[in-house]
Amino acid sequence: MSSPNTNVSNYELVDATLSPSKREDHHHDNDILPTLDLDDTLVEESKEIDREIHYQGSIVRLYPLDPRNFLIQTQIAVLLFVFTTLGLNDQATGMLIPILSETYGISQVIIANIFLTQTFGYFSACFLTEALHFKYGQRGCLSIACLCIAIPSMILFSKPPLFFIYVLCYYPIGLGIGLLDSSVNYIFSSFLCYKNELLGCVHGMYGICAFIAPILINSLGEENWNNFFLVQGSVAVLGAVLCFYVFRYETKLKYEYKVKLSQSSQKSSSQEMNISMFQMMKSYPLIPLYACALFFYMGAEVGTASWIYTYLLEYKEGNSKYMSWIISAYWAGLTLGRFYFGMMIDKWFTNEYQAVKFFINSTMLFTLSVVLLGGIYSHSAIYFAMFGVALFGCGMFIGPIFPLLSIIGIDILDEHVQVRGLSSAISLGSIGAAFIPFLDGVLMNNLGLASLPCLILASTVLCVIAIQLYPVLIKGKDHYFNSRPRSVSLSSNF
Repeated sequence: MSSPNTNVSNYELVDATLSPSKREDHHHDNDILPTLDLDDTLVEESKEIDREIHYQGSIVRLYPLDPRNFLIQTQIAVLLFVFTTLGLNDQATGMLIPILSETYGISQVIIANIFLTQTFGYFSACFLTEALHFKYGQRGCLSIACLCIAIPSMILFSKPPLFFIYVLCYYPIGLGIGLLDSSVNYIFSSFLCYKNELLGCVHGMYGICAFIAPILINSLGEENWNNFFLVQGSVAVLGAVLCFYVFRYETKLKYEYKVKLSQSSQKSSSQEMNISMFQMMKSYPLIPLYACALFFYMGAEVGTASWIYTYLLEYKEGNSKYMSWIISAYWAGLTLGRFYFGMMIDKWFTNEYQAVKFFINSTMLFTLSVVLLGGIYSHSAIYFAMFGVALFGCGMFIGPIFPLLSIIGIDILDEHVQVRGLSSAISLGSIGAAFIPFLDGVLMNNLGLASLPCLILASTVLCVIAIQLYPVLIKGKDHYFNSRPRSVSLSSNF
């Protein structure tokens, strides 16, 4: 196939499969560099060839996103490490609410402003993700995201004298988490194989750190709670350095090239690529549906984690040490669900959508059991053990939903809107992780702590409704949403 003449002179092929010395000879011998147009490039990409191209006077390296490749494995390891900051952050505020209330002499409603400030950070990430990719590439976007978490974490480590400063630190933290969350989910959802397994692993790392956070903060005590932010900040700083190195080929030119490549393959016009976010959501209903489902999913998950410790400690009058273990049981379930179910999805379900429906319905049942247990007033060890089991079940079934929603997005969206569409949906949806805990705090101030289980159940039910609307509002994808045999996937060993 041939492309318009305007494209022919921009793309040249360099054989990246040669040894470095032979490849260098190729670079100096312009006569043996065949000119490659856009459509030819697509053919090469379909063969999964690791190669280099000349684009706008620079060499861009293109390689298949195959997890069996050593470079990809290195990137996976770094992203697993970086993603731990999300787990540490999301559980920290919930555990620190009683301590912050005493330290700064403020009410829990005022503390809930932390969640609101973080909401604005998530919302900003929605508009900045694609712009940062175009300006700095995937490499720069990931490094900046880590620094947005690292710098305010160091300020929090210094125990700011005013709570106002403490709250302001959560705007860049929310921005960094929003950028990191959308970028990592897009990368893992784009792999050629093992998507479910690896997404389960990266979200499992989130769960592991959220499991550790309550125990760590409880062990630090009321005097040394700020040391927690030293750990979070150190991880983020190291993550920024590692991302800058292992994603060294993910430059702004490569991102620009891939977008133009996708435009050509999808035969999309420049007008389509420049549409506003609202026009894009209208054209692709999966984006607002994904954002809505994720909004209430994150609200249920983080709302539980943020307030259940205060609920158990103050309303149920439990012992702080044992209540922190109950919170860890919730995150242990979430971690187990993401690791174990992530490995089993291909065997148990016909596609990811069927899996999501099963997991969200199961989550709703366990959340209902938490509501019923909440209506019983008891201080016995058996009662708290049952409460821990119910929370463990909630975490286990809610855990795999986020990664599965990301895969559904990649499977349905056109390639040229995947980064912008998914990053927008994830950034908007992640607002639920901050806004709903804030709303829960405001509502509990008026309704009492006893209302927490019902508020969590309400978020879960709304998530169920959003997921059930997928086949209703997304047209032309009946073959995906209806039960069908799963196609044979790559079965080579990792």
